[in-house]
Amino acid sequence: MSAKIVGSLQSTLSKLNALQKPVVYNTKVAVEIAKQVYTKEGMAVPTGEQFAQAQQTLQKSFNMSTLKNLTIRDVAKGGIVAAELYTFFLVGEIVGRRNLIGYDVEPAVEHHEH
Repeated sequence: MSAKIVGSLQSTLSKLNALQKPVVYNTKVAVEIAKQVYTKEGMAVPTGEQFAQAQQTLQKSFNMSTLKNLTIRDVAKGGIVAAELYTFFLVGEIVGRRNLIGYDVEPAVEHHEH
């Protein structure tokens, strides 16, 4: 390997090592918050019976006879709800990146091969 490639790999590894501490810290914080919410809300792992009940409910809700009985009006309402959800997702993306178009990314360094 050339010295350029090795230097680039070392640079990338050092950047990844620098990110390790914040990622580990934020993960630990998220786990602790999840534990507190889990405890405070009185949540519990679902039992096998609850899984079976949920599966039966889904099977009853999504069978072919239900789909055959859909009207154009029902499909239109579903499409509108899907469009609203997608719009909320897009607005969240815009707010998250604090920019209307694209992410603020640094330009790539040009590489010249000799």
